[in-house]
This record gives sequence, structure tokens and C-alpha cells, in this order.
Amino acid sequence: MRKYVIGFICGAFVSMSTMVYASDAIQAFLFPVKISFNDKRMDMSEYKVLNYENHAYVPIRFIAENIGISINYNANLNEITLKDAPAVPIPLSTILKSDFNNITKIEVKYGDSGKVIKINDALTIGDISSKLKEIKLSKKSDQSRSFGYLYYLTIMDGDNKLTYTNTLSLEDVNYELTPLTNELDKYILALRYKVKAN
Repeated sequence: MRKYVIGFICGAFVSMSTMVYASDAIQAFLFPVKISFNDKRMDMSEYKVLNYENHAYVPIRFIAENIGISINYNANLNEITLKDAPAVPIPLSTILKSDFNNITKIEVKYGDSGKVIKINDALTIGDISSKLKEIKLSKKSDQSRSFGYLYYLTIMDGDNKLTYTNTLSLEDVNYELTPLTNELDKYILALRYKVKAN
């Protein structure tokens, strides 16, 4: 009888330790999925995606590296930290896909009065064009939609019709104000008193 009790206790101990060990393990499946970011297929050759309870788990390093976030692991704290990478300013010419060299006409619509002026003279167009060429913008961290505007530019650049607004919501992305955009704002707002409304 004593052998049976010792055998039972040993068996129970092994079973309990197996249950404790198993509670820290999960069963996941490899998930052969393709990942695209901004319409560009990403190379997943170094990474594996897992499927656990119908949820896809993608390695955090892969995501961070592809969206420009720095990632670090602190072994002492057992902590992963993510930080925004420093923003690299993007030239306005890149955002609007224009070098601003062929502007023939600019229409300005003012938000407060609805007043519209059309600019056709080469000197004013040249001033605005040179200001647009100098502007470089950084994306805002807050991409929520903004409402209202001081002015809205419609720029005829060769065969292209470009739009620029003082809110810097361009091509469905919001950008931070800069000293150069503030300078352009002052210039455009002053035009309403110099140019006849149409």
C-alpha cells in the first residue's frame, strides 16, 4: 500500500508540475501572410507571423523598423520601449509633386470673407513660387481632421492644378506650421488689400 501512495504522490507531483509548465506555453500556428505598408510589399524573409486564437501576431521589431519608430529592449526591466524617430522635413515640392516653376495663375480664397482673388502677374506669382519652394514640412503627430482655414490657394502649374491651404492639411496628411509657412501666410493675407477681388 505504501508503494501505491508514494507512486500516487509522485504521479500527482509530475502532473501538477506539467500543468504549471503548460500554463506558460501557448499553441500558435505559423501564418504565411504577406504584409504591405503604404502599398509597398514588405520583405518578411527574416520574420514569422503567428496566428493565435484567430489573431495575427507580427514581430514588433518588423513593424517598428518599417514605420520609422526606434525600438529598444531593456533586459533589466524586461521592457520594450518604442519612440518616434526624429521627423525629417519633407519639401513642399515633394508633397505637392511640383517644382513650382511653371505657375501661370493662382487663385486665393479667403476663409473669413469668402473673397476670391486671381493672381496673374509674374512678380506676385514669382514671390509666391519662391516661398513655396523654400517650405519643408514635418508631419503632425495628431492627424485628426481640422476645420476652417484662413485661405486656400488653387495653383495652376503647367497642366497641374495644385491646392495649398494655410492649415497645412495637404494630400490627406496634416503638417506642422513653420516660420516659412507663417511668412507665406502673412504675404497671402496682405494680398487681399492689394489685389482686386474677382
